[in-house]
Amino acid sequence: MPSALPIPADALDWRECPHCGQFCRLGPRRPGMVAECPRCAEPLWRMRQVNISFPLACATAALPFYLFALVAPFLEIEAYGRFSLARLDTGPAQLLAQGWGLVAALVFAVTLLAPAAKLAILLLVLGGRHVLPPRLLKLLFRWYLPLSPWAMIDVYLLGFLVAYTRLTGMATVHLDTALYALIGYMLAMAAADGSLDIEALWRKLDERGNHPHQHTEAGPIGCDFCGLLNHAEEGEPCRRCHTPLRHRKENSIARAWALVLAAALLYIPANLYPFMVVTQLARTQGYTIMHGIVELAQNGLWPLAFLVFFASITIPLIKLVLMVYLLVLTQLGRTDFLIARARAYRFIDFIGRWSMIDIFMVSILVALLRFGRFANVQANLGAMCFAAVVVLTIFAVSAFDPRLMWDALEQPEQAEA
Repeated sequence: MPSALPIPADALDWRECPHCGQFCRLGPRRPGMVAECPRCAEPLWRMRQVNISFPLACATAALPFYLFALVAPFLEIEAYGRFSLARLDTGPAQLLAQGWGLVAALVFAVTLLAPAAKLAILLLVLGGRHVLPPRLLKLLFRWYLPLSPWAMIDVYLLGFLVAYTRLTGMATVHLDTALYALIGYMLAMAAADGSLDIEALWRKLDERGNHPHQHTEAGPIGCDFCGLLNHAEEGEPCRRCHTPLRHRKENSIARAWALVLAAALLYIPANLYPFMVVTQLARTQGYTIMHGIVELAQNGLWPLAFLVFFASITIPLIKLVLMVYLLVLTQLGRTDFLIARARAYRFIDFIGRWSMIDIFMVSILVALLRFGRFANVQANLGAMCFAAVVVLTIFAVSAFDPRLMWDALEQPEQAEA
């Protein structure tokens, strides 16, 4: 573990890099600048040029879009003289009715619950920062970043694009109002995320409440949630957001290995078993992931075929291979290629959520194609296995502590970002 370093009392000027463990002093700050770790180049603070009122306005604009998307129809189709429409919750409901409860719960969580929770946190913290108790605001805001990757409206819209190309070959498709509301929500939240200065907001929340006393003789330890550098013993709460402090994630290597191996085992049936079973005019055919990609290519939709191939075949495989590579080298205590390994970790941490495209495509198809022997779509075992692969690989990346890669070097020194 990192030894105690003579960190100045003003901990706001210091950071422990979450990716390499380097203790960094933040240099002069100007709007538009990005403070990076001098060792691994991890961004420590993106200083925005706008004040908090702009992301609050964006989040406020996103609220009616989200509420409208909940209640309005998303898509409507006509096939063989029959009509079917779907709302955002119809896909999870149909998956549950077909017996795929875990897949239904996942789709419901990342398209309805997580976006709502993220928006609620932003509105409560930004709008109530002068009214609500500081402790409550900090307890809420500490979940903003961990929750953000699970709010997958942007990925869902790509899944809709793939589903739309399949639907047009089987029915007449009418785009409905909730689709445009989802696009509005996505754009408003992207603007809020892009303009929000997270560290500046933490500091504004700090102004309303005093931090509890900490023993200055204790060693420095950075909070994984809010980034504050504490002088505390392991297990004590962060004096800003009250999260229990850890020098390194507990049992990181063992947990990451277990999740990677489970995902690798499920990756095989995810690609071998049908993803969905399609019935059209009494003819039934199962579609694996690769079968669907080939069909898109045969229909001349090469960009979509490449997108699905990259998201559903390449990304999970890359994540598994790179995670094994990182775990093996970390356990061996190797210190070569640390910068490249840090970049590889950041890459797989970013791309994992985009593999959900095919899961969303299936949820949209089962929601709309419910015409019995004329046209019907049933989810199949491949979808459940693939959904498990996506979730397990995301958890594996989260469980792995990249600072362990750098612990093979000598204890980190102080530096200026």
